[in-house]
Parts: sequence; structure tokens; C-alpha cells
Amino acid sequence: MNPDANTLLLLGLLKGQSQHGYQLNEFIERNLTRFTTLKKATAYAALDRLEKSGLIEARSEQAGNRPTRRVYTLTPRGEARFLELLRAHLARPEPLAFYGDLGLMFLSQLPPGEVLELLAARARHLEAHITALQAVPVHEGALGRGLYGVDLAVSRQLALLRAERDWLRGVLEALPQR
Repeated sequence: MNPDANTLLLLGLLKGQSQHGYQLNEFIERNLTRFTTLKKATAYAALDRLEKSGLIEARSEQAGNRPTRRVYTLTPRGEARFLELLRAHLARPEPLAFYGDLGLMFLSQLPPGEVLELLAARARHLEAHITALQAVPVHEGALGRGLYGVDLAVSRQLALLRAERDWLRGVLEALPQR
């Protein structure tokens, strides 16, 4: 994930409401792991960078006996940067770089039977991902039912996973069965 995508994600989450770092990371881990690889350490470093660049502000907050937390809020400059990044990400396709393709490039280094087993395992994982995404509830948004941003991201993921599954089925059928 490129730094602009991390910035878009964090600014977008803060556009909705001020949050502390733990809240942001928990939300990402619970809801967005299918869409981002942003890790906690990277998120905290990015929040620090965004604060230093004036895109967000942080204030200390303490509730009861809890430790003091830093609560982050989007600044007007941050909102402008968020909208700029959002427009850029929506208007241009992203480069497709699939790390799984690296393994495909070297599959001839393994025995054919093992290649078949590994590709069949890959197909099972794809089916599990597809099943999980199909279970995500559809939202009603300003653009209409199923056209809310989350729905569009889920439907895109489903289309890509289904395309890979179908491609992989063809590959498995074409490979000699040993």
C-alpha cells in the first residue's frame, strides 16, 4: 500500500469523527483487513507524520483512571488533502501487482504433483474469501442500495476474486494430472 493510500485511509476515518490511535487501529483490524495492509506501527508513524504536516491535530484526553490518550482530529487542511486524494484514487486505476504472481513465475521449480496441491489449496482459499465477502451486509447509502462506498469496495473485491478463481480453475484443468 502506498503512503497516499495510508493517508487517504486515516484522513477518511478521521473525517467522520475524532478518534484516538487505538480506536483507529481497532476499526481497521476489525473491518478493513480485506482492503488494507496497514499495520499498527505504520499507522502510528503515519499519524505522527500527518500531525507534523498539519493535516491532523492531536490533543491529550484522559477518562477516569485510564492512561492519557492522544485524540486525533482532521484540520481544514487535512480535509482538503483528503478530498484531493479521494478524487485522485477514484479517477485513476491502481497498478496491479499481485505478490502471488511471484510464486507462479517459479512454480516449475517444484514437482508437478506438489504444484497441483498448492494451486488447489489456493483455489480453496479463494472460495473461502469469496464466501466471507458474500456474507457482508449490503448498505443503503446516498447513491442507493448496494452503491454505498463499502458495498462498491466489497463488490470490486468479489469480482476480482471470482475472476482469479475462474482463471485458476482453467489452469488446474489445463495442467497434467499426475
